[in-house]
Parts: sequence; C-alpha cells; structure tokens
Amino acid sequence: MARRYGRSPRGQRLVAAIAHSHWKTTTFVAGLRHNQLTAPLVIDGPMNATPFGAYLEQILAPTLAPGDIVVMDNLSAYKGVGVRQATQARGATLP
Repeated sequence: MARRYGRSPRGQRLVAAIAHSHWKTTTFVAGLRHNQLTAPLVIDGPMNATPFGAYLEQILAPTLAPGDIVVMDNLSAYKGVGVRQATQARGATLP
C-alpha cells in the first residue's frame, strides 16, 4: 500500500503518511437465488471449516429446498465431510 514514488520540492525529502498493514479480515457469505439473496452471514475473521459448518447447519440448510443446487468455490473449508451430507439431507445437490 505504500507509494514507491512521489513529488516534493527540489532538495527536500518527501514525507507522506502510509498504512502500516493493520488489517482486519471480514468475511461475507450468502446464498444467491435467481430472485433474492438468502442466508447472509458476516463474520470477523477468515472463513474456515468451523464457522462454515455452523453457517451451513444453522443458517443455509434451513433455506434449502428439494431440487436446489448448491455451488461453492474451491475453498478448503467447503470440502469437509459433513458439507455434502448436510446439503443432501435437505434434498439439495452439490455438482
């Protein structure tokens, strides 16, 4: 985030404020249907298997109906053993 180049009067050193990498990670996950956004969740921190498992069981799974298709990206937290079982228990499928 620090600029590598800048301008200052000739013979004077450039002084500029920069961010010093004190970042907080916020994760947003939700279900997307053709007509609405469903089961949103915001957590402070990165997504891993523990919060995703809780999200799936407590928030997303109750909104699933038989015939729904659940598509996820390649995050390792989504590849747990219980993920496929929890979605198929509600009649939804994972491609």
